[in-house]
Amino acid sequence: MSERHHDHRPRNFNHPNTFRAFIAIDIEPDARKELSRLAGSINALCHGSYPSSDMYHMTIAFLGDITDVQADAMCRVLEDVAEKYKTFVLKLCRLGYFAQPEAATVFCSTERDNTLLSLAQDVYRAAWDVRIPFDDKPFRAHITLGRRVDLSTIRLNSIEVNHVPFTIRGLTLYKSTLRPSGPIYEAIAEIPFISSEN
Repeated sequence: MSERHHDHRPRNFNHPNTFRAFIAIDIEPDARKELSRLAGSINALCHGSYPSSDMYHMTIAFLGDITDVQADAMCRVLEDVAEKYKTFVLKLCRLGYFAQPEAATVFCSTERDNTLLSLAQDVYRAAWDVRIPFDDKPFRAHITLGRRVDLSTIRLNSIEVNHVPFTIRGLTLYKSTLRPSGPIYEAIAEIPFISSEN
């Protein structure tokens, strides 16, 4: 167990009542650039809502509305999870979508990786341990590129994805604020993996 556990102080998140939250992994610049290129290619052909590249992330667990106390408890158990992992590399893989083609959520998946699946399972268990309700549908690795996209006139597999690698260095707890123009994400706490591969 690392020293930070022995000297843990409650984080002061300063959010009134509750806030909408999720746990994610961040995307490095080279992969963001490729994802932005892919989103631009789709946007040129299809109407939809496309977030800016600085909002790209891979959600591990959506928590919904939580309190500051719950957020602090979640961060404590995520620190325990992070101590089990070294940095690892994922690669962008292929495009896909959820929902109906006329109003789809378009995403880019990553190659199947057992470490990522194990990490997701550990995050789920951590949320259960501190009794925080979360969306526990089976984890599916994806990075959202667009929402409400009309794919009725194109085939996503006609757009080539460059298999750009990116390194996973830890977990981030995000606050999500819903606005008419789309959600705004704010990193609340970053939990790095303890060990790194050099």
